[in-house]
Amino acid sequence: MVQEMASDWQSPQNLELPKEELRSLLLEAQGFSKKINTLSEISLKIDDTVSRDEILEILRTEIGKLIDGEFCSLNLLNASRSHFTINALTQMGAAMNFNHQVFNANAGMTGWAIQNQTSIFVDIAMCPSFNASIEGNLREKGIKSLLLTPLRTSSDVVGALCFGSTLPDAFHTPDKWLVQLLGFHIASALRRVAMFDNAQKRLTQIELVNNIAGKLTSTLDLEKLLISAAELIQKNFNYFDVTIFSVDKEAQEVVLVAHSGSYVDFLPHGYRQKLGQGLVGWVGQYGEKVTANDVSTNPRYLAVAYHNTNSELAIPIKVGSEVVGVLNVEDTKLYAFDETDVLVLDTLSDQLGTAIHNATLYNEVKETNKKLLELDKLKSDFVGIVSHDFRTPLSSVMLAAKSLLKKEPIASDRHFREYLNIIVDQAAKLSQLAEDTLTITKVESGQLSYYFKLVNVETLVKEAISMVKFSGKHKLDYDIELDASFVKGDQSKLRQALQNLVSNAVKYSPKGGKVDVSVVNYSDDEILFSVCDEGIGIPSEQRDKLFQKFSRVESAEVNNIKGSGLGLWICREIIKAHGGRIWVESEPGLGSKFKFTLKKGN
Repeated sequence: MVQEMASDWQSPQNLELPKEELRSLLLEAQGFSKKINTLSEISLKIDDTVSRDEILEILRTEIGKLIDGEFCSLNLLNASRSHFTINALTQMGAAMNFNHQVFNANAGMTGWAIQNQTSIFVDIAMCPSFNASIEGNLREKGIKSLLLTPLRTSSDVVGALCFGSTLPDAFHTPDKWLVQLLGFHIASALRRVAMFDNAQKRLTQIELVNNIAGKLTSTLDLEKLLISAAELIQKNFNYFDVTIFSVDKEAQEVVLVAHSGSYVDFLPHGYRQKLGQGLVGWVGQYGEKVTANDVSTNPRYLAVAYHNTNSELAIPIKVGSEVVGVLNVEDTKLYAFDETDVLVLDTLSDQLGTAIHNATLYNEVKETNKKLLELDKLKSDFVGIVSHDFRTPLSSVMLAAKSLLKKEPIASDRHFREYLNIIVDQAAKLSQLAEDTLTITKVESGQLSYYFKLVNVETLVKEAISMVKFSGKHKLDYDIELDASFVKGDQSKLRQALQNLVSNAVKYSPKGGKVDVSVVNYSDDEILFSVCDEGIGIPSEQRDKLFQKFSRVESAEVNNIKGSGLGLWICREIIKAHGGRIWVESEPGLGSKFKFTLKKGN
């Protein structure tokens, strides 16, 4: 653009202009060049941002250096592109209470710029699209000239940038060029930080599912489970209010059973509402979710005098096809819920349905039969159901995150790469927990199949070691005697058992040290495997219960070491199925040696 202007000024015709006029043109070009530099500085600052709020703060501070005018706002479309929200960037906009106001996507000049994807500077009295609440309000404050540009990426429009001046004919073509460039840069930055925010949101979602999974596997107290679920959802997503209702079919009512939010006494525990009444009652009766991003437009909404709800999302909690409850989430913001919110809360409602079903089943069995064996079997069944339900979504999460890591624009961005690696790591941990718990149920029900064949011991050891994540503080060595090269067994099951032992050796050696894996000739028909570490060791009184389900070493040194207490029990069952034995030799502070025997391969 500067070159075009310079080309015009160097033409023979322009060189014949009077000196004063030529001087004016040169000063104008100089001023435009300075604004190009200012635009570059603003763009560089925007490039360093990681959130939309940071972009807004930079624009509030710097925008006046680029374009002269008393009013400026960044108007952003919502995810459904049905409305836009005004974000005031100058004091006039804030004084007019424009900030955070929501309008239909086609309202006023912002709607015109978005729909036509065109920049425009115009006298406010001659606007091709005039909205009394926007342009009318601006005109009352003395605004005479407007300049708007759509916020456009290479493939989409996300909003519009609006400027206003109290001077007539305040904006000209160079101003339009500048805001077009700025608008494109802002749109690209918004898209980038939106992807970053989505990655953060996904991470929060995975952490939430992880927390709820922990609750599902650690308690069968229905009331505590639902209260914990409501608190986790409300705190992790920072919603204004979260309530969980159960459905009383006999009384044809929904009953409030859990609550977390800003108003502790909003509705009392045990509050009842007729089925079909309000959003919650309607969802409880018909079993269909309702998203009301502006409750004032929904005739079913029941208002509470001191409750500041503007958006409400109600999702049925089902067991099979039966509606057993309603998850109800409310927020003070208009259009608070996007497709991601609906998807994750829908998924959590499914998990809650499973939890309610299994907790109810557990309580029924507990009332009719107090025998520990039957209670233990019920818990195994419950864990198996939860594990099975988790495997498919977790696999999808890991696959999606790994696929994104292969995308060049994302892989080259440190923030995206870091958060995606966290997603993959956390999902892998959940997946391993699901796999372990599913193995338990298969073992107990006799459904775990073994495929025996001749197994190369060195290959087995290398595969098991490769599956363990070592820290820089640990050293590993392995040694296999020539006479102990083959065993007879199921290679995948034996790898799982050996992997668990090596993983424990690393995990319970928090200060590092050496981990040794050795395989030696033990007898005429047996081979001895040993996994030795230099970790914390195990007190003698805890060794007998070490290979029981959900059993872990109890000491202050291991309080921060995460584990399910399932790995050694699974190892014992696998080794026992191969006709071998497993045991531990250990002294506190001197490390541990986990040993097991297997039949030689013939």
